[in-house]
This record gives sequence, structure tokens and C-alpha cells, in this order.
Amino acid sequence: MNYDKQTYTVNNREGFSLTDALRLWKTKYAELKDFKEDVIKHPSLNDFSQFVEDSWDNIEPFKVEDALKIENAEERRTYFDCIGVEKLFKQLSPKLRDRQEITKKRANWDEDNKENFRTFKDVYELYEIEGTKLYDKDKWGRTPNPVFAVRCWCTTTDREYWLYVNNQAATGNSWWSEQADNEYDAIRAIAWTIRIDITNPERIYRQGDVIIVKKSDKSKDVSPYHLEKKQYLDLMYSET
Repeated sequence: MNYDKQTYTVNNREGFSLTDALRLWKTKYAELKDFKEDVIKHPSLNDFSQFVEDSWDNIEPFKVEDALKIENAEERRTYFDCIGVEKLFKQLSPKLRDRQEITKKRANWDEDNKENFRTFKDVYELYEIEGTKLYDKDKWGRTPNPVFAVRCWCTTTDREYWLYVNNQAATGNSWWSEQADNEYDAIRAIAWTIRIDITNPERIYRQGDVIIVKKSDKSKDVSPYHLEKKQYLDLMYSET
């Protein structure tokens, strides 16, 4: 097959040339194995997988400045998605809107399944990028909203993470928030990134990206909703 004559789909958007698709994949996936796991879903793609593998080391990933040159807003969004929130925020000089350091006491279990507790400090930072750094105007001529992300660290490995949060989570002006206070709050924002589907939870356990919620006698199943700040601070029992 002549791969140069085909068009490709990246992040559910069709029509990319081979060169652009390869660069977008190299931008999105840090390792070749990650590309293979996420894109090569069928044995019929094995030959293409080998083609990409042979080219991988010579593919140049896109940079933020490359994405900013794309005129089509939807296409530009695909570039931003592949670049990722961490690179976007590190390269576009975001404003630090809130920083909070909290002391946590969390349960863990040893090899004999004996429960013990550790106390540690945890830091959350809320950053904002002006929307006009990413888009000029939307199709209705409106100025785009700012974009927010929480920067945090794994307390076990010290690895840094950047998590996108929406405008309402960052500012507090939201229908789901306990108070619409219009103030930046990094803890409220990180709580928003967790969703649960029961009322009145007794405890919450986090294992990496996996959230486990223990029901109470008053719990009922409901549609998934975002955690409030108070729930995050009061109900999180174990984090590993």
C-alpha cells in the first residue's frame, strides 16, 4: 500500500496527510509502544505499524507554536489535544491564580494488611491561560474563555501532573458548586476532576487514577457528579 496517498484519522478527526498524522502521533505518544497500544487496534494494521516503527526516530513532533499557526479552529484543537495540557501550560506563560498547601493524613496497609496512617504535605497550584493565546475568536465572533489547569505532584513518586479543569471549577461560579463565590480555588478545582455516582459516600479511596467509593447506609445511586471541595477534604481516606 502507498501510505502517502492515504488520509488518516487522529483523535477522531479525519483528513490528515501521512506526514501530519505521523507528527501528531509522535507529539501525542511519548513512546512507540504507546502509539501501538492506542492506534494499532486490528491485525490488518500490522504492516502500517511496522512502517511507523521504521520511521519513528526520524519523526519531528509538533510544538505549541506550530499549533498556533493552524487557522481552522477544530483542526487546531486536535493539535492542542496531542500536545497535551502540560506542554501547553509550560510554554504559554500561564498566570498562577491560586496555590494551596494542605496537610493530609491518609491510611495505607503493609504486607500483612495492617492499617497505618501517614501524614504528609500536598501542594496544588491553579493556573490560567488567556483564551486569546489559543484562539482569536469563535465562529460567532466572541472572545474565547480562559483555560485553567491544576498542577499537582504524586506524593509517592513526586511526579508532576497537569490536569485540565473548566472555568466553573476554577472560579466557583457553577451550578454544581456549594457556593458561587467567583474566587480562584485550587482545592475546589482538583476536587472537580473526580466524579462519583452515589450520594452520601462514607469514604473515598484513590489508587492512581482509580477512584473507589464506599457507600453509607444513606447512599443512593445517581448520575455521576463532580466532587465538592468539602467532600474531597473530608472523605478521602486513602491515596496511593
